[in-house]
Amino acid sequence: ATRHAEMVAIDQVLDWCKQHNRDYTEVFAHSVLYVTVEPCIMCAAAVRLMSILSCLFMLETICQNVVYGCRNERFGGCGSVLSISSDDMVDTGEPFECISGYRAKEAVEMLKAFYRQENPNAPKSKVRKKDHRN
Repeated sequence: ATRHAEMVAIDQVLDWCKQHNRDYTEVFAHSVLYVTVEPCIMCAAAVRLMSILSCLFMLETICQNVVYGCRNERFGGCGSVLSISSDDMVDTGEPFECISGYRAKEAVEMLKAFYRQENPNAPKSKVRKKDHRN
């Protein structure tokens, strides 16, 4: 349940940095994360704690750090519920900026397709049998 795409991406970057003897803070500072759905509160906090810096400057153009398709109205950490990405918070890393709505319709359709299928890793449902004692 906690292995969201952002967490997997962070782990992959850390592994890559270890294999290539690179400083993860430098790599994260030059990275842009693309995800289907607005990062949840947990993931937004993880991205912020990993010191993905607020923006990259190239020819006076600001490049955003997190690009996502659709908003997460229930758990969003980049403005929908909380603004973990941009709020002033002590000892939590640097704020980061987001671009929302990138290919949003496709993102919604991908989510619908995902939730229509069964999760092979989900635990088996425990159906309670009625107590027939009278």
